[in-house]
Amino acid sequence: MVHEGRFPMARDTTGGLRWHLRAFLRRRHWRLTTDLIADWLDRTQPRHDELLLIGGSAGWMMSGRWLQRFRRVVLVDIDPHAARLFRFNHARALQQSGTQFQAVQLDAMHALETLLAEHPAASVFFDNVLGQQVYRVPALDLAERALERMAERLAGRDWGSVHDLFSGPVEPGRRPSEPQMSFVAMNSPQGMTVDGLTGTPLHKRLLAQVGGSGEWMDHLTSNVFPSGAQTRLIAWPFLPHYAHWLQAGWVPPDDPKGLKC
Repeated sequence: MVHEGRFPMARDTTGGLRWHLRAFLRRRHWRLTTDLIADWLDRTQPRHDELLLIGGSAGWMMSGRWLQRFRRVVLVDIDPHAARLFRFNHARALQQSGTQFQAVQLDAMHALETLLAEHPAASVFFDNVLGQQVYRVPALDLAERALERMAERLAGRDWGSVHDLFSGPVEPGRRPSEPQMSFVAMNSPQGMTVDGLTGTPLHKRLLAQVGGSGEWMDHLTSNVFPSGAQTRLIAWPFLPHYAHWLQAGWVPPDDPKGLKC
């Protein structure tokens, strides 16, 4: 079962020093997920040489190789520790490519229109941000409505996102020995379809891949990307007893259906 709401475990892991410490200690356990994200990023085709990076979680799960594509990276994150730890993770890669780096401590979701106006010739990437709106907006219906308007707000821009789709408890003993960690998905007015998964509700099929059990949370991001967009779903074994399914997609300005993933 997928529940639209706020779980204590999920809220406890959305940011702050606890997140950074956990990310540092679990880098090895998250390697397959970060490699899958890096592979997906390699397939994107950003239009601009400036990147407006919204969030980023200090870059713990980002690809330094992908960041090297850009002449300039502007990180916007409300977290006061984000800039220093982002440099810890990616300064060497950025120096090798001569990429300029600027950090701004700001609530980017509240200031999005201003940021877009200040960076009219930048590709925009939301990294682990949009799935957190269920914790930041008081009413779930308002959060869902705001997420569904993202494509409209970014119309004409070159943008992408990696965000939580579902998250919840897992039973280590129930995990398949060789789970499939990545699927191609398609958004449509009738709902999301996933290559290779048929027959039962989508969330049940995804949960089965990671040994999911009990009640999972819907992060209300299923309709962030425009109808017809092709995206990639990536499993994230966050903790031995807790997992996420991420959704990754890129929407170029000249093709509202997005690129193949």
